Amino acid sequence: MVQEIGNSALNHKKSNCFITSKHAIMKNLLSLLFFLFIVGQSLGQTTTKGTDIIGQSFVTKTSISVKVYNPLSKEIDENFSFLLNDGTKFYVYEIVDNGYIVSVWNYKLTAEKDSFYKMLPALKERNSDSLPMRGKKTGTKSYYNIFKAEVGIKTADSVKSSPLNKYNNLAYVDSWGNDMQFFIPLKDFNDKCESIYPHRRGFTWGFLTLPVKARFGNSKAPFTFEEKINFGISAGIKWQHVNTVYSASNLLGGVSVGGVKVDKDNSASAISLSAGYMYQYDKFQIGIFTGLDFIDKSGTVNWGYQGKPWVGFAIGVSLFGESKTSASGDQIQ
Repeated sequence: MVQEIGNSALNHKKSNCFITSKHAIMKNLLSLLFFLFIVGQSLGQTTTKGTDIIGQSFVTKTSISVKVYNPLSKEIDENFSFLLNDGTKFYVYEIVDNGYIVSVWNYKLTAEKDSFYKMLPALKERNSDSLPMRGKKTGTKSYYNIFKAEVGIKTADSVKSSPLNKYNNLAYVDSWGNDMQFFIPLKDFNDKCESIYPHRRGFTWGFLTLPVKARFGNSKAPFTFEEKINFGISAGIKWQHVNTVYSASNLLGGVSVGGVKVDKDNSASAISLSAGYMYQYDKFQIGIFTGLDFIDKSGTVNWGYQGKPWVGFAIGVSLFGESKTSASGDQIQ
């Protein structure tokens, strides 16, 4: 009897040492992850100067008058002036005195536009029933076939042998200007434009915590909600949405460590494998994940949720690779 009591006490002491050792390992892992988090944030932060905006995307808040820029001669062509409609997206190509050289995101070239452009430059005003009317089919206002005379802009004299003579009577830049560069005055840029995030797909990573998990019932354990803090790394594919506020959809997979309650008296460290979807809007992140948890089988405790699926709600604790940079020619209005 005394021997049995002694063995029981010894086993209990070993069990406590085992659990203490597990908690120590988990603590060390969490400390390592926290260190990586700090390093990742330090590396991920970008210092952007006020003039360091080349390649970044912007959108007009109202119509802006622009002039054609010749990249070969590095000169602004004063003979050709057009309007960028409100909501026109563009990226900054170069910084010059008193303004910026920009290129618009590509406009779609439709059959109607192509037919209309073929009638230029013979047409100088809307004087034919054959002209596609603004918004005739879609019910929305179109701008590609508006002439300068219709908006009170005087058309400058044509320049000999210039290919732009064909479009000189048009008021707004459209698909014909996809591969061109334009000059925006500094004041108009500052007063009438705002930054915008372009569409982008790429790799992303970050740190993730799942504070609440719903564990499904099985023959060994009932359905339950579990509130435990866990901390891990996730990575996957990000689809950045076109918006003036950063927003993105993320498909992520990850691994994390945390503590789980295996019975009334004991807890254990668990490794969690997860996959799911996360949406981010500005600094706010929310998502839903599913995964499997595993504890060390070398222990004497039989955990009913070992390797069983769960569903959890995600809260991001780091930003996933925000970027306003836009490569030329790969964005659509």
